[in-house]
Amino acid sequence: MTKQQATARTRAMRDDYLEKVHAKAYPIDTHLDSLYLSWLGDYDFWKGDWKPRAEPLSLKLIKKTTPKGQNKPICEHVSGPDFLAGGYGGACFSAHALWENLLPAFLLDPWENWKEHQRYVARIIAESRGLLRLTTTPQQVSEAKAEGVRSVILAVEGAHVLGGYGRKSEALRLERLAQIAREGAAYITLNHFSHTDICKTGYKPMNPWRLGADGLSAFGSRFVERCIDLGLMIDVSHSCSKAVIEVAELCKRRGAPLLASHAAARSVTAAGEKRWSWHLSRGFSDDAVRAIVETGGTISVILSPYFLKHSRLPNGQPDRDADLAFVVHYYERLADLIASMGITDDPWNHLSFGSDFDGGICSIPTGMQSGADLRNFTRAMLEAGWPEERICKVYSGNFLRVWRAAKELTHKTKKAPALQPEPEMA
Repeated sequence: MTKQQATARTRAMRDDYLEKVHAKAYPIDTHLDSLYLSWLGDYDFWKGDWKPRAEPLSLKLIKKTTPKGQNKPICEHVSGPDFLAGGYGGACFSAHALWENLLPAFLLDPWENWKEHQRYVARIIAESRGLLRLTTTPQQVSEAKAEGVRSVILAVEGAHVLGGYGRKSEALRLERLAQIAREGAAYITLNHFSHTDICKTGYKPMNPWRLGADGLSAFGSRFVERCIDLGLMIDVSHSCSKAVIEVAELCKRRGAPLLASHAAARSVTAAGEKRWSWHLSRGFSDDAVRAIVETGGTISVILSPYFLKHSRLPNGQPDRDADLAFVVHYYERLADLIASMGITDDPWNHLSFGSDFDGGICSIPTGMQSGADLRNFTRAMLEAGWPEERICKVYSGNFLRVWRAAKELTHKTKKAPALQPEPEMA
């Protein structure tokens, strides 16, 4: 055997091993905005050419105003063909309230976004010809994996989807919360890019005039309790760190693990740099990271380099790009931070995968041009020396554990009556 033949054989063996690990890990992206983008822009998801048939003003504004890196900024990251080619096991696809609770409900009730999202997801699944399946429990995900089918998981990004802000809508929103749980949603994100009367958002609010409570409001506490009763995972990705800590206190009392479906850690991102930048507020404080881990929860690292690094280019502009090796090292630094807190036997039990691809992010990691290149992420993990068990935990195991624990709490809780708003104070 020649040296060239030996090299080719070694490479083929490595590729076979990579494929084995990737398939075993069954990567579940805990926050993938591709179906929302596809619906919003009227793209043909399965054609995958990203040619919008009717691009709305909102999408044009996102493309115009979002800061851009060099590698595939903003969107058009994971089409249907990309999803299949990349070997995704599944993904959580979220419904959004388009105008983020800025308009009163009597002008535009965002609840229709949830209903439309369900209809669109059902259509995409039907068009997949059996390649995708709606899965509403961890057990159904396991069954889909065993049958070689990809899992589509429903979620809600932003409690604004449930309806308008204020005391008069509290009962309606709690009723709708129960409905999304019955209809299969795995989690709800308390905020998106705006404050609510549940808690404050943590990054560039679109409605800064609505400051609300610094942490969790009285209604927010009841909202979190109701989520736990319903078996819904609570996603704190966009909430301010103080709110995360207060939500975690409630969850610890109830034994409910928290989820951060696409997040970062402020101190890890800053990496010792003292200059402040707005993008650092997208990350959690160390105390918030600790609080999530203490619930037994998991933090999915966002694959947007802008939120993972705090450095500048020679021209003074923020550096919004990084390669996959940097992202892998970010996981390792975050694991080191968690380990230093002395609150868990294994920090890798608390890290997962949530890209936020197609979510208007500044760029995706170099080494990927689309979701079709997801195996390159697995390759970077293996090249960093990650064992199979760790890769499986990060890609799907930790998320499914947290989801399973949330579901099991419904069996320990007596059937809760619909909560009513507290009476007005005189």
